[in-house]
Amino acid sequence: MIGFLGGSFDPIHYGHLKNASIVKEELGLDELYLMPCSSPAQKSRLMFSNKERLDMIKLATNEFIDLSIDPREINRDGTSYTIDSLLDIRGQTQKTGICFLVGMDCYVNLNTWKNYQEFHNYCHLIVIGRPNYHTENKELHFFKNCSNVEQLHEQQNGLVYFSKSEMLDISSSSIRNKINHNQSLSNLVPSPVINYIEESSET
Repeated sequence: MIGFLGGSFDPIHYGHLKNASIVKEELGLDELYLMPCSSPAQKSRLMFSNKERLDMIKLATNEFIDLSIDPREINRDGTSYTIDSLLDIRGQTQKTGICFLVGMDCYVNLNTWKNYQEFHNYCHLIVIGRPNYHTENKELHFFKNCSNVEQLHEQQNGLVYFSKSEMLDISSSSIRNKINHNQSLSNLVPSPVINYIEESSET
């Protein structure tokens, strides 16, 4: 069983990295891929370019060696839609269980995503809790509620599982704000990524 954590990673930070590592171990995943989007469908202009974001993810995964990178959305270019990636991944891994990770903030708004009604045909949905976000309807998005990891391993797709971990209270938007105000990023992103951002700002 493999997992994917998508996002803009603008920039990548310890909230992404540490939670991805924790969930990979919690679910017993063979691989967990960070999948940066090219142009997010639901966000405005990004601070960092596709190349810069991919460079920073590569630097970050030198520290988090248990995580891998899937650049398919950046390679595809244009607006990134999760449904396109799920179709592509399922076509390549027809007999493998697929877990798609989202934060609770994304889960409660999943009905705004393109063709979200079809997601359950291609993957399990893994929801990571986030401070101040709650959901009342755990079967809102066509997935069957799953209470334990063993169930995820028994089938390839169609279940929603709420992770026992909670997202670290770090956001890319707060980091971008710190960058704009020349504030320290220590303990928020890996040191090589901090150095990359600082060098980029000087050019």
